[in-house]
Amino acid sequence: MSAPESLLIDVGNTFIKWSRHTPAAPGSEAPATQTGGGRMLIEEISGLADDFRGHAAPRLVVVSNVAGTRVRNPLLRALEVWPVYVNAGGPIHWIASREEQCGVRNGYRNPAQLGTDRWAALIGARALVPQDPVLVVVCGTATTIDLLSPEGHFLGGNILPGMGLMLRSLHTNTAALPDADGEYLNHPTQTVDAITSGCQHAQAGTIERLFRRHRAEYGDLRCLISGGAGKTVAPRLSIPYRYHDNLVLEGLHRISLTL
Repeated sequence: MSAPESLLIDVGNTFIKWSRHTPAAPGSEAPATQTGGGRMLIEEISGLADDFRGHAAPRLVVVSNVAGTRVRNPLLRALEVWPVYVNAGGPIHWIASREEQCGVRNGYRNPAQLGTDRWAALIGARALVPQDPVLVVVCGTATTIDLLSPEGHFLGGNILPGMGLMLRSLHTNTAALPDADGEYLNHPTQTVDAITSGCQHAQAGTIERLFRRHRAEYGDLRCLISGGAGKTVAPRLSIPYRYHDNLVLEGLHRISLTL
């Protein structure tokens, strides 16, 4: 079996996700092929080496890490299943948000302060929708809603608590609201369903409000939804959207092609 061309790793606040890609044949116009991947809770990162073991060492590892040093060192230890990565000697690229990369210009006052997950997601969105304005929505621990112009200029964005944080905050900061899974209903008649339905409406309502506001400037605005909670929130939207499983990994793949 040929070695993966790249190993892409998205370290978020709650989960770590990864995918492996093999290069296209020389001279082929076909894209790289995803050959596998997975995800786990950050607290379970000690088991990551078990997934890596048995696969050939990748040519390159590209990482977005927003969880800080508490995850960086365990991740390096997991990569040591391949001798070339012992003592971090192998080709590991920890991405940083830049002023410009892969056709995206960073509109943050301090470009380096933009989270690398948001930066990678913007690059992924630009690759998927290269000519239209895009509202890039990633529903994770936090929900981020970022605007990308037709020219690839990141114009700014918004951050709000994600679905999980909203649900837990109601349980943690009230005396009687339950910490239990509810169901989305048009007319909830029990508390757990009222909480779940209300939080989903809050997420969808924010996305729709920003979409309509930005569409006043960009009439052909598109909406891309991603992230673990994206599949839950997206069906509540009354605006057209496209769902992508992981825009961060998509962006890391695009970055890996330039390295």
